[in-house]
Amino acid sequence: MRFAWKVTLAALCILLLCTGVGSYLLISLSFQSALEREIDMAQEEMQMLRISFEAVCDARGVTLENAPERRRSLERTLAEASYFADRSFRVTTPSGSHIYSTLDSSSDQELLSQIGPRSSGYVLRREEASGRYLLHCAGPVALPDGSLYMETVRDISRLFNDREIHYQVYRWIVLLVMGAGSLVMFALSYWLTTPIRSLGRVATQLAQGDYSPRAKVLGGDEIGELAESFNHMADAVEKNVQELEDAARRQEDFTASFVHELKTPLTSIIGYADMLRSGNLPEDMRFKAASYIFSEGKRLENLSLALMSLLVVGHSAADARPVNMRRLCQEAARICQPAMRAKGLTLSVRAEEGFLRGDAALLQTLLQNLLNNARKAADSGLVVLSGKSTEGGYRVTVADQGRGIPEGELNKITEPFYMVDKSRSRAEGGAGLGLALCKQIAALHGGELRFESREGKGTTVTVELGGVADAQ
Repeated sequence: MRFAWKVTLAALCILLLCTGVGSYLLISLSFQSALEREIDMAQEEMQMLRISFEAVCDARGVTLENAPERRRSLERTLAEASYFADRSFRVTTPSGSHIYSTLDSSSDQELLSQIGPRSSGYVLRREEASGRYLLHCAGPVALPDGSLYMETVRDISRLFNDREIHYQVYRWIVLLVMGAGSLVMFALSYWLTTPIRSLGRVATQLAQGDYSPRAKVLGGDEIGELAESFNHMADAVEKNVQELEDAARRQEDFTASFVHELKTPLTSIIGYADMLRSGNLPEDMRFKAASYIFSEGKRLENLSLALMSLLVVGHSAADARPVNMRRLCQEAARICQPAMRAKGLTLSVRAEEGFLRGDAALLQTLLQNLLNNARKAADSGLVVLSGKSTEGGYRVTVADQGRGIPEGELNKITEPFYMVDKSRSRAEGGAGLGLALCKQIAALHGGELRFESREGKGTTVTVELGGVADAQ
């Protein structure tokens, strides 16, 4: 069952219960109040008749003993009195003999048996033949030597007829409330559940792979908060899916680049090896072929070592020990100095004293890769390796005066196998894994790489490393 129908039925049941019980109690209380008024009026009327009848009996000298003999005289007197002319009552002796009666019904002996010398009573009865409701009252008439009994009958069928009419009106009102209430509650529940249906449609679209739709936040109530939370969840799902897609794309690009990097040297190796195998070659050609095979083999070796380093660093933790960063910078510069000098570059080291908790071997690899990249990017000029202690760690900067990197390429240069100038990088023996490895090493030491570059002016790489250590 739809939620809107559930809300409608629940609200309608509550409405009918409240309306039905309330109306029934109202009708019952109103009827009971009217019945009590009729009883009080009937008893007051009988009381007035008793007093008047006692006065007539006293004036005529009627006693319990002579009441049957003076019956006719009493009837004439009552018939001539205007007060008794329109009254319906009956007077009987304790033995049941009628002294006076204008009633067409018989005496109620059960009621009379409950009447005492000073008490009165009443009983409510329904005539089976006519269906009328009669209020039968009885009370004593005091005489000097005893008491007679007076009975009055009051027709109160009007009260029961009114109650039945009220019940009929009540049933029609209930039907009207059911109809109108159903329409109003369904419209209200449909309106209240509109945001829920919207959430359902958006969830269906998300399940089908469309992550752009969002639920409308129509208010600040609980449903509005649910829609807002749902949108936050959809944002997170879209972001995670995008990250997964990016990761899959990078994996595909990595695989394609890796295959390409393997294919190029292998093609050269196979070709020159086939030349050596095919027949007698001049000495210079044979030497040239062997040299190509050797250089391409070294290139494959460097590629496999760089790839292995990248995979190992990406799935390991740093061996954290205090590292003297100034000494480390000087050692990296000493190793790279010959290659710099051979290319006509000047390498300057400006490192401050500072200690960092980290893996000295990995940090050495980081510095050498950055210096080698600077050497490959510049044909002349100055390369500066700077080091400075910071509040949270140590900052390393490598600046060159080389070709620079186009602005649109800066966010891609740390991806594996990515090379800005592929022909020049391969000529220098590069495979596009150096900066990817540097990024992994920096992240392993709680740091990151930042690049600033201008084409034709040079590039500055800044590495922020975390984890200050005490000097030892």
